[in-house]
Amino acid sequence: MLSLSDNEFSVLSFLVRNFTERLTIRNIAQRLNFSPAGVFNILKKLEKQNIVAGQKLGTGLFYAINFENRIAEHLAAVVLLYSEEKIDLDIEKLKNASAAIIDKKNLLLVVDNITTLDVSIPNVDVVVKTEDEIIDLLRKKDSQMLQILKKGIVLFGEDKIVEIIKNCVSRF
Repeated sequence: MLSLSDNEFSVLSFLVRNFTERLTIRNIAQRLNFSPAGVFNILKKLEKQNIVAGQKLGTGLFYAINFENRIAEHLAAVVLLYSEEKIDLDIEKLKNASAAIIDKKNLLLVVDNITTLDVSIPNVDVVVKTEDEIIDLLRKKDSQMLQILKKGIVLFGEDKIVEIIKNCVSRF
């Protein structure tokens, strides 16, 4: 059975949310304020379980989530859902979207090509996009879209968000 420590969970979350970047052990350690040795041990454990994969380019070894592994895919969904913050939002009026992710300033609603939503939330910028539009923006490294994924909490539709990330990863 797979169990994750808090630090392993943090590294996994970091890899999922920063999927557009090439990340080395040193990058991850610096940005999470972890020791490089600790990150090395975590990545080796996750690599042994086929949850992350290392790719050697030149002299660098870069790590990413292995989305070919179903367990890794499910763990990616879990880390996107997890938050210690309480979100006070009426989710019922958002249910016509296939996914919703919110950070402090933005609410991203993922819709199909037919659905239109008119949602207004005080002090929150509501962004309504199709899956293809999000993928296109992420490929262009749109700062708002990347920020929502890095800092946001998935309210529902975590599988859809993971699918979007998977589609982006295969095209980077």
